[in-house]
Amino acid sequence: MSLKSTASRYGSVAMMFHWLTALAILALMVTGQMMDGLQDDARQIAILQWHVPMGLAVLLLTLARIAWWIFADRHPAPLASGWQGLAAKAGHAALYALLLVMTLSGVALMALSGGGEVVFFGSTAPLPEFGDYLPRIPHGLGARLMIALVALHVAAAIWHQRIKRDGAMTRILPARK
Repeated sequence: MSLKSTASRYGSVAMMFHWLTALAILALMVTGQMMDGLQDDARQIAILQWHVPMGLAVLLLTLARIAWWIFADRHPAPLASGWQGLAAKAGHAALYALLLVMTLSGVALMALSGGGEVVFFGSTAPLPEFGDYLPRIPHGLGARLMIALVALHVAAAIWHQRIKRDGAMTRILPARK
């Protein structure tokens, strides 16, 4: 398998970025939901010790992926044209933008609240009330939007594979031998 994408398939580097990011986003969704409304500081800190580094990993993966597309690779040819092609481009652009907004708002939330000191550096201060800080708003709204966009992305992939049968999934999965 080629490192770079061809006109019909994603290369192994693009696949790696896609699937690592997908797994990390799933982990972030699960840990984020686990913390929603949680009152136990010790448990919330334990979850944040996974959530925050995973969010930073998504930021790094996203920036590396964007750089890969700009400087080293090209996307395979689009599968759809017209409104479907436009919807695919808009959906992917929204996912990239939201990944950046989510990670940057998470970093801002930890920095402004002092939560990083409590979560990572052993401060004995109580865990801050994150809802008191402005970045919590885009982070919370972004989480809900991310769940919706990921659901649409998965639904579109299934629709392409099962209904249209245009091989969309085979483009982003490693080739079978």
